[in-house]
Amino acid sequence: MGTGDTDTANARADDSRVFQGRFERMAEMSSDGICVHADGKIVFANAAAVRWMNVDPAVGLIGRRVSEFVHEDSYPGVERRLQGLRREGDSSTPTEVVMGRPRRSARDVQATSMRIDWDGRPAIVTTFRDLTNVKAATLLKYQAALLDHVSDAIIGVTAAGVVTSWNAAAETIYGRSLGDVLDLPVSNAVGTSLDARSVLELGDVLHTTHVAADGTSRSVRVSAAETDNGYVFVCADMTALRRAERHFESVVTAMDAGVVVFDPTGVMSSANPTAWRIFEGVTEGTAPFAADIPVFDQDGQPIVGERNPLRVAIASGAPQTDCVIGVDRQDGRRLWLSISVRLLNQLDPPQSPILCTFVDVTAQKLASEQLAHAADHDPMTGLPNRPNALGLLASAIAPDADRRVRAVLFIDLDKVKSVNDSRGHGAGDAVLTTVATRMRDTLRDHDVIARLAGDEFLVLLFAPVDQRVVDECIRGLHCAAATPVTYRDTSVAVTASIGVTMVEADEHRDALELLRDADAAMYAAKAAGPGQTRFAPGPDATAAATAASPTPGIGELRNTP
Repeated sequence: MGTGDTDTANARADDSRVFQGRFERMAEMSSDGICVHADGKIVFANAAAVRWMNVDPAVGLIGRRVSEFVHEDSYPGVERRLQGLRREGDSSTPTEVVMGRPRRSARDVQATSMRIDWDGRPAIVTTFRDLTNVKAATLLKYQAALLDHVSDAIIGVTAAGVVTSWNAAAETIYGRSLGDVLDLPVSNAVGTSLDARSVLELGDVLHTTHVAADGTSRSVRVSAAETDNGYVFVCADMTALRRAERHFESVVTAMDAGVVVFDPTGVMSSANPTAWRIFEGVTEGTAPFAADIPVFDQDGQPIVGERNPLRVAIASGAPQTDCVIGVDRQDGRRLWLSISVRLLNQLDPPQSPILCTFVDVTAQKLASEQLAHAADHDPMTGLPNRPNALGLLASAIAPDADRRVRAVLFIDLDKVKSVNDSRGHGAGDAVLTTVATRMRDTLRDHDVIARLAGDEFLVLLFAPVDQRVVDECIRGLHCAAATPVTYRDTSVAVTASIGVTMVEADEHRDALELLRDADAAMYAAKAAGPGQTRFAPGPDATAAATAASPTPGIGELRNTP
């Protein structure tokens, strides 16, 4: 190298040192972090960079690798951008980078890098601008905007309770602007006494009443939190909700239907007055709506286990509507209810409260039963009527009958017409009702007597039955008919003509045919004289007729006047 070349190189080196010196002095005056790194190692760092990296100034950053101070989440992107700086003067666009490890001690910075010549070799100068304050300011603006869009009043106060902030919702709820309340005691701003320490001591929230600028009351739920320079209140306006709740309570209280809410175990948690009134006298205690109260279906059978409407609703999640159930009062009367059950939380049936509504339908149920009874019972004697009796007979001879009829007795009371003609229909009615009751009382509990028409009756004897039972039944019926009836201080007497047909185990006759045969036997008995019994022809007709004639009591009744 010649002298000229050497002089040129030395001049360039001097210029480089001058540049570096000026650069270093300018960098030290900057509030931004500035460092120069070559081959991944830091060769220069200003005081701001040392401070940001939490490095001991006596140790500094020189010689340490850049990767030590870039968070691992940001480093791959940093490395790609640095590799793109191939020529002197190339620079990167400002990019957000997380500096520092671990993450909780890191800070967000905006980094810009440029390729330069440093001490005669390629290097990168990176400038870091701290975004902490910028982000904090942005966050504060966002929070301020958010506070003005929430529906709850957010009120900041000093430790002494003087208002320092008042959001838009507070202006709406209380009808007072920030200018009206700023630097006033918060109690003046909300129209009543409000103390942050008292709210905090409650450990939860305070439900109270505040007063708006126009004098109207506001139902408010207040919570409080302590801040560095005072307290902040959050006041939720519950006025509309409270008004709706009071309206709902009034409606539920005034309802004619009982309304009860059970907890998931079946114990009552609330009930309206109608529910208490309906259940009055059902059971003692303060929780009369427990789910284990015995209940019955419309046939009078106990509803147990999984058939209970409450259990069905819990198991299926489906509402149970208009279920008619019976519950017994302590005085022995049965109360009938039309009940509907539904879960209040369909998403969690096992843990859901249960809403039960019901109305007392006892009167309707009894009226319906009376109508049904009147439809198939004789109004004078109270006995089953002809259609009812024939229906019972038909079902009792069916192959799958639970109870089988074994004998059919057709009864005609003798001399009732003469009683009507001689003593009036009142006397005839008295004879019919009295004799009907007596004949019913002579039968076994599971046998049936029905009034067919006028003075005709039908008796169905159910298994088990044999000839002895039939004979005893006939004797009792004759006695019931022949015993005189007292009417208006006079004695009235009648007798009974009875026709009997036995029903075989493999009976092929239908109900009408059985009735016809018993009726024919009755006419045969009536032809033989008052108070007689005859059996319809059948496999055992001869033996039965023979047995009927000497039956004890029957012979004596034949000529009873």
